[in-house]
Amino acid sequence: MKPIVYLIAFLALLCGTPAALAGPAEEIAELNKQIAAAEDQGNVDALVAAYADNAVVTPFWAPFRVEGKAAIKGHFTTLFETYPKREGSPRQASTRLYANDSIVVNNAYVIQNWTDKKGNVSVHYIRVSRTLVKMGAEWKIVDQHVSRMPIP
Repeated sequence: MKPIVYLIAFLALLCGTPAALAGPAEEIAELNKQIAAAEDQGNVDALVAAYADNAVVTPFWAPFRVEGKAAIKGHFTTLFETYPKREGSPRQASTRLYANDSIVVNNAYVIQNWTDKKGNVSVHYIRVSRTLVKMGAEWKIVDQHVSRMPIP
């Protein structure tokens, strides 16, 4: 679960936009900051609030996709408990707006360091793709895919 948290934090850092840009891009930048803060604090409830009820997360560390808000909450809870310390360094993030600025696609590469309860560190080179949709007045994550990058 920690890898996802750092990934989201990474996306938040990379996807931020200057204050001069108003509208959807600025709203997404603010949401990314909130997600990163929730991850840093290990606040699963605040993190999961960013997901739509029928969202899907496909993580590289689980054998199958995680479907629905309740399952996503359980997934992140386990991840945060397993890896209490997580650090991420994002690279080449992008944010693209579609459908009259009602759909956003975020992509990024992230180098994540996860430390388990015993102090063992694992390093993960990942790529993340996240789709957000404007639902009423709020942006919600509807799909997130995290995969490992091939290492030459």
